Parts: sequence; structure tokens; C-alpha cells
Amino acid sequence: MHSYKYPMNWKLIEAAQWKLRQHPLTSRQSLNSIKDLQIFMVNHVFAVWDFMCLVKSLQQVLAPSGSPWSPEYSGSARRWVNEIILGEESDITIDREHASHFESYIAAMQEIGLETTWITNWPAYVKQQGFASAVTHSNVPEPAKQFMMTTFEFIDSKKPWVICAALAFGRENLLPEQFQSVLTQLQAANVPCDKFKWYLARHVDIDGNEHGPAATRLLEELCDNDLIRQQEATQAAIKAIQAREKYWDLIIQNYSI
Repeated sequence: MHSYKYPMNWKLIEAAQWKLRQHPLTSRQSLNSIKDLQIFMVNHVFAVWDFMCLVKSLQQVLAPSGSPWSPEYSGSARRWVNEIILGEESDITIDREHASHFESYIAAMQEIGLETTWITNWPAYVKQQGFASAVTHSNVPEPAKQFMMTTFEFIDSKKPWVICAALAFGRENLLPEQFQSVLTQLQAANVPCDKFKWYLARHVDIDGNEHGPAATRLLEELCDNDLIRQQEATQAAIKAIQAREKYWDLIIQNYSI
């Protein structure tokens, strides 16, 4: 099924992905009202922010800033991570302007009546307090807290193949299908949330058609036929998928969606 040269444990990864695809939060009609969507978004917005942290940490390895400049890794690897950053930090919005996906998500939250002062200030708060301290704040929902802690374990590993595996299989290759399911739910229920629907549609298009396939090719380069790296990448991929499953579980359990 896969054409990659390195022996990732695809059966374990695909089994974890298949299980997550069946999750009731995204595969069934769980999000069919403004109230349901508000609960989902106040939790999920933190994953939008920590995605940026994850991909930025990979960029620092593949295409670091600073001077004097020296090329690292392949041109394809540098282009892939820079293209993701370009889209995440300055994508086109529904109003034909430019904003980060995090900022677009906050605008979508405001559109459905959510108060967003806390989450708007969250990045600055983390920068001031440090992530380990900031994540313990009582305003951080428990589902988001646990998910972000797992994300930062990948970041703190300082291993680009681990970070890339979490990014590729826990995000880029997985979320387009789940986001399409959420989008379908919202459209079927006629939930008025045009900005959020735009956000979902952008991810389905970009991640599914461009970023996802490129992420798996990049992982091949980073593993470089090294057995230990392949094993660590497999473990990271499964851990990332299971963290997402737990994220969705806790939202349902804590909020009775």
C-alpha cells in the first residue's frame, strides 16, 4: 500500500487512524447546534495554537533563521516546512485578507458569540510564563491541557523525525477527513458559522492535497533508513493519534456533547 523505503509499522499506524476516524465527535451528528460548536471550539482552539508550535520547532531544524545562513537538509524539505508556515501564519481569510489560522479561528469564535480575550492573550501569556506554568492555568480546559502536554513532549524531544511523524500522521494526513466530517455536520444542521466553515474547508483542501503527502516524503528523508529513527517515528505517530482520540473523548465526557 505504501511506497516508502523505510519499514515504518504501517499496520499499527493505520489501525490507530482507523479507530480515530470512527470517533463519535467527528464521525456522527455530534456538532449540530451553536452550543455544541462553542464547546468544541473553546477546546480545539488550543490545538490550533500548538500546531504552530509543532511546525515552528521543525522549521528551526530544517530552515533555521539567523545569519550567517547555511543550507540544511534538502531544498524540498525546506520548501515544505516554509510553505506550511506561510499558510499557517498568513493564509487568506474569508474576507480576502491575510491572517494566521489561529487568528482566523478566533474570528470564527467571535462570530458565534464566544468571548475571546483569554485565548487572544494566550500566546503572550505562554511567552511570559513558560509553557509548563501556563498550561496549568484554570482557564485552560482539561482536554486541551492534556493534548498540548503531549504535543510539547514531541517538541522537547528535539528529534526532527519524531516531530515530523507527529505532524504528518497526527495532523496533516489525518485531519482533512475529520474536518470534512465536521463541515458536513455543520452544513447539514444549518449551523450559522461561515468563518469556521471557511477555516475547515481551507484545511481540507490544503492539508489533504498538498501538505499531507509532502509530510510523509519529508519523514522518509529525516529517518534516513535508520532503524532507531523509524521505530521512534512509528511510536510518535501512534502517540499523536491516540492523543487526538483522548482529546475528543474528554470533550464528550466533560461536556456531554
